[in-house]
Amino acid sequence: MKPHLFPLLFGILSHFPTNAQLPVDREPHHSVILQNDHIRILDGHIRAHDTTPAHLHAANSVVVFLSSSKFAIRQPGHRPVITKVNAGDMKYTGYGDKPVTHVVWNESPSVFHFFVVELLKTHRPGAPCPALSQPGLQLQWEQPAVRAYYLQPPAGQPVHLPASSCARLLIDVSGTVAVTSSTGTITRQPEGFVYLPPGSNQVTVRGNHSRSILLDIP
Repeated sequence: MKPHLFPLLFGILSHFPTNAQLPVDREPHHSVILQNDHIRILDGHIRAHDTTPAHLHAANSVVVFLSSSKFAIRQPGHRPVITKVNAGDMKYTGYGDKPVTHVVWNESPSVFHFFVVELLKTHRPGAPCPALSQPGLQLQWEQPAVRAYYLQPPAGQPVHLPASSCARLLIDVSGTVAVTSSTGTITRQPEGFVYLPPGSNQVTVRGNHSRSILLDIP
């Protein structure tokens, strides 16, 4: 963004309604691409230098960034927060604990692409979903309702995910990934995903220089 335009944009955005209640799934830059009892995935696309209307987030979520972008977020009564992300970055947001209304604009020369994975189930303390520890999996962080990993199969070697009572979501960030279960093999390209419902049997993940995100969701 050109420096001389920032004060003007800040002035315009400072007047957006603080009581705006446009749900995120009705905001035109977000579209629902999966919804079930456990999660809802919103696919976000914001064109270069475009701005969303004010919209409401009200579910605890994992935001997965699928493009390397520079963007800004502004909440009512606050100055904009400008952030740079790389494809494959992710973060947990407690929107269900504290709903947030904000606008987002893209300062990049290309499309800002991201998933918002809303966690719809109330976490059950003690629910069996043990942490995974094996080559090719790197635990990144853990919240009461979700555990996040980076999954990078070693060269020529598969990663075996054991049967689980948790729901699982695999999001491909780079390379091609193949997920094999008792029902067959699903292949995904970057920005694709595979959802595994609770009670799924063991699956095998293969990839050629691939990098994915794995979410375990009790």
